[in-house]
Amino acid sequence: MKHQITRTALVRWMAWAWVLAAVALLPVSGAWAQEMPDLTGDEQNCFTCHRQPNWAGIEGTRASITLCLDCHTSPEVQGWGQGKRTPVFMDAGAYAKTIHSGIACIACHTDVAGNPHQAEQAVACADCHAAILNHVNMGAPHMSTDCAACHREAAPVIKDEETGRVVLASVDATGAPLDRTNHSVIKEAGCRKCHVSGNTVGAPAAILPARSVLCMACHDASPTVSVAWLDPTPVRTDYGSLIALLIFGVGMVWNVSLYLRGEVPGHPGLTAMHKLNYLGAEVVRFVFSRRIFRFLVGAIADGIFLRRVLRESVGRWVMHELIYLPFLARFLLGLVTWMGMAFWPSAAWTQTLADKNSPGVAFAYDFLTLLIILGVLFALLRRFVLRDRRLVTFAQDKVAIFLLGAILLVGLFTEAIRLLGTGTPQHLAVYSFLGYAVAWLLRFLPLSWTSVYPIFWYLHAWLVAAFIAYLPFSKFMHILAGPFIASLDTARKGSH
Repeated sequence: MKHQITRTALVRWMAWAWVLAAVALLPVSGAWAQEMPDLTGDEQNCFTCHRQPNWAGIEGTRASITLCLDCHTSPEVQGWGQGKRTPVFMDAGAYAKTIHSGIACIACHTDVAGNPHQAEQAVACADCHAAILNHVNMGAPHMSTDCAACHREAAPVIKDEETGRVVLASVDATGAPLDRTNHSVIKEAGCRKCHVSGNTVGAPAAILPARSVLCMACHDASPTVSVAWLDPTPVRTDYGSLIALLIFGVGMVWNVSLYLRGEVPGHPGLTAMHKLNYLGAEVVRFVFSRRIFRFLVGAIADGIFLRRVLRESVGRWVMHELIYLPFLARFLLGLVTWMGMAFWPSAAWTQTLADKNSPGVAFAYDFLTLLIILGVLFALLRRFVLRDRRLVTFAQDKVAIFLLGAILLVGLFTEAIRLLGTGTPQHLAVYSFLGYAVAWLLRFLPLSWTSVYPIFWYLHAWLVAAFIAYLPFSKFMHILAGPFIASLDTARKGSH
C-alpha cells in the first residue's frame, strides 16, 4: 500500500519518541531531581552533588562506612581532640565488634554529610527502633532524654540548658572534651545513673514503677502492671496496683454473686450456673438484635450525658457532669496517647501528646482537672453545707469523697513538684496553670524537689489504689453500674 508504514520507519519514530520523552522528563528524573547546591549559603548537603550510596545493599553500606573510616581511623585525626575539640578518632577494630558496625554511619548520624562537617543533632535511633520506643516513652517519663544518655553507661550525662534534654556530656568537670567515639551500647540501661539523690538532670531521686492500668483513668499509661520478676527490663513492681486490682476483683465477684442470688422472672428455682447460662444466652440474643442500637443510643444519651438525671434535677446533673465528663475526656486523651506510643511511637502527633510539657496537652489536662475540682466542691456544698434533704450521707460516702478529694489535691502538688524538680521553663510551665500556681507558692521552700517528688508520687498512687479497691464496696459503684443500667433500660423500654 502507498501509505503503509514500514518496520524501519516505525522503529525510527519510536526512537525519536523515547528521546523526546527523556528530554521532557530530564529535569524531574531521579538522577537529576536534586537541586543545585546553594554556594552562597553557610551549609550544603554533600549528596546534592555526590552520588548517595545505596544503604539497602551490603555493597553500599560498606562503601559508606569505608568512606567515613578512611578519615576517622587515620592517625592524623588523633590530634584533633586536643584543646576544646571533641575527639573524633575511632579504633576500627573496636568499632567492628559493636552491634551497629554493619550499618552505614550516615544512617544514624543523619546530619554529618554536609559542610560544615559536624554532628549537632542526636543520633536518629527512632528511624530504626521506632517499634520499641514505647518501653521508655510510655507515660512520657523519658520523652526529653536522648537514647545515648541511658544506653552509653560509662559516659556522664547533663541537662542541655537550651533544649532541656538529658544528653551525653561533651566536657568533663574541668572543661576538657570527653571522648564519645565509643560505639558500644548496653541493652539494659542503669537507672541509677540519673535516679539518685542530688542528680543535676531533674530526675526523681528514686526509681518509680511505670504508670499502670489504674492510671489510665486520668493519664496516658500502659494497660498493664509492672512486675519486676516478669519483666526483663529494670522496673519496679507496682504493689499498689496489684493489691488494688486484687481487692477490686474480689469486690466485683461479690457484686455479681448478689445478682445471682435473685430470681429470673418466669424461671424460678434456677441454680447459679443455670442463671449464668441463661444470662449468656440473653446477651448473645441482645447483641444480635435491634435493641443493641437502642442500647448504643442510650449509652450516649443516658450513660454519658445523663439525660434522665437532667430531667430530675439540673443542679444534680451539673454536679455529675462536672466530675464525669472531664474524667472521661482525660481517659480518652490518655487512651489515644497510649495507642500512639504503642503503634506509632515516632509519629509527630504521638510525641506531642506524650509530652507533658506540650502547651496544648498541659493546658487540656489542667483545665479538665479544674472542672473536676469544681464538681467535687459542688458535691460537698450540696451534701454538707446546703444539706439537701434528698441526700442521706453515710460513712462510706464520706470515705469516697475524702479519697477523691485527696487524689486531686495530692495530684496537684505532685505536678507542681515535677515542674520544680525538672526545672521546666516558665514559658512552658504556665500552661499547666494549676500546677504552676502551686509551684509558685512552693518555690521558696529549701527542699530537694527531686527527693520530694517520689514521696508525693507514691502517695498519689496509693490513694488511687485505695479508691479503686474501695469502689465495689461503696455507693460509688454506680459510677460503673449506673451508665450501663440506664443504657440497658433504654434498650429494653425504648426512649421516652
